[in-house]
Amino acid sequence: MPKITDEIGKLPCTACGESFFETLLVDQTCAKCREDQISDEAKKKLREIAASGELNPHNQVISDPKKFAKKILEQEAKRSKSFVAQDAAQAELAKRELARRRLLPFVSRFTPDYAPGWVHVDVCNRLEKFTEQVALRQSPRLMLVMPPRHGKSQITSKRYPAWVLGQHPTWEFMSCSYSGALSMSFSREVRSVMRDPTYQQIFKTRLDPDSQSVEQWMTTAGGGLVAAGVGGAITGKGAHILVIDDPVKNREDADSETARNNTWDWYTSTAYTRLAPGGGVLVIQTRWHDDDLAGRLITAMDEGGDEFEIVNYSAIAEDDEEFRLAGEALHPERYDVDALKRIRRAVGERDWNALYQGNPVSDEGAYFQRDWFEFYDLNDLPSADELTYYTAWDLAIGTKEENDFTVGITVALDRQDNLWVVDMQRGKWDGMQIVDKIIDTWEQFKSQITGLERGQIELSLGPFLQKQISERKAWGLYIEPMKTGRRDKQARARSIQGMMQAGKVLFPDSSQCTWSLAMQNELLRFPAGAHDDIVDALAWVGLLIQDMAPSKPRLPTKAPSWKDKLDQYVGKRRRGGRSWMTA
Repeated sequence: MPKITDEIGKLPCTACGESFFETLLVDQTCAKCREDQISDEAKKKLREIAASGELNPHNQVISDPKKFAKKILEQEAKRSKSFVAQDAAQAELAKRELARRRLLPFVSRFTPDYAPGWVHVDVCNRLEKFTEQVALRQSPRLMLVMPPRHGKSQITSKRYPAWVLGQHPTWEFMSCSYSGALSMSFSREVRSVMRDPTYQQIFKTRLDPDSQSVEQWMTTAGGGLVAAGVGGAITGKGAHILVIDDPVKNREDADSETARNNTWDWYTSTAYTRLAPGGGVLVIQTRWHDDDLAGRLITAMDEGGDEFEIVNYSAIAEDDEEFRLAGEALHPERYDVDALKRIRRAVGERDWNALYQGNPVSDEGAYFQRDWFEFYDLNDLPSADELTYYTAWDLAIGTKEENDFTVGITVALDRQDNLWVVDMQRGKWDGMQIVDKIIDTWEQFKSQITGLERGQIELSLGPFLQKQISERKAWGLYIEPMKTGRRDKQARARSIQGMMQAGKVLFPDSSQCTWSLAMQNELLRFPAGAHDDIVDALAWVGLLIQDMAPSKPRLPTKAPSWKDKLDQYVGKRRRGGRSWMTA
């Protein structure tokens, strides 16, 4: 209730508190305070309308200022809502244009719960540059290596193709993965995005209603997408952009040399040949093996092949980088450092280094550890009369580039059972060249035993080897066939692994020996390395020495009989088992 003052007929203004006659108050507010409550914009409009006579065309005296002011405020509110609607429309148009021009806003628009980090911004920027290079027919090659479950496929296989075809509806896109089923799921996702009305508000590209199979669909402009598994048939189809997303399914396939060869053959003979002039290749994968598709592409670069831009996004930074410091997680919003450490403990060092760090072979080694290596100066090698030489060969016949290497390793065993690695022969030779190398090596070191893996190669070389031994009068060359049995490569290498761990294997200093560094690198990369011929030959050496000096099991001690006890009283029995009592 309003407070009545001492002055009769006056009431206080609820805004300023001053007393006014009741006839001068509107809603218990004085005219001055009421005027202050009207927005500056409304007062301005009020003056404009009053001048134009819009609400008071006859310039009549305004008998109800309250009603008049209310009309002005309502009109301003309507105009304000109109401005808000216009701003919202303009904001929507701006978002559409941004999604049309830039990849990450496009991804976010069709994945509302997507939480991008700096890594996703970087990936999208690189893909935008990649697309520009394809448009300029520059034949770009891009390789992105990322850990599992970090959002790589969401961008590259589910959203990127739709964005590219929106800008270039005539382009042909080829999407491949380790299985046809996975590639089909990517294709289905892209097709679904392009059917979305939101997409059609951004781009003019439309799907051809007569060609919408999940394996292959087209746009009305003649472009489209083909989905296939690695190894699948894609002949007769072209590609402005070839995307290979995770070509390796699991550890079993990664460790299978046959599977790796099949993937490489498919890439070189099938997928690569489908590229359009100036087309681009995008490989994005989790690394599994040193010799997986990414590994072979890197090797091919060193041999003059396509030059790839390689970006490795490790789960935890090993050094300071542009967007993070050493020890920081790649995308902490999804996997922070503590979560990644738990994953590391669960998967083990080999898979951690390969899958999460993008380095299939740890710098410290896996099966053979770096700190197990012992080195010697060539001048410190003991004299020949203190050493016994052994040689073992891992054979592979063929001079073509795809053939494996033949490797022969010679070691010297000293009186303290130290193994000095003194020579390595490694090359791709035909049968007669291998025979000559075997005899040449024996003539140089006069190895006590030369081990050859028993198998088809050893059997096929046998007659030639015996003939050459006879012709060259290498009668002291003793060949010991080595049986593989059911042991795999790692099991065969166990003996040499144990000797290295005990510090009993010595390698020549790499500054004095040209082949020593290559041997070290292959040992450190085993069993994930591209080659294992050196490891095989060294493993044969370990088995050869182990078989030549087998350990003798200790027999259980026999309990003394009453006759043995009798000897301590009457003297030892005579040789022959008869005592003096039986004489």
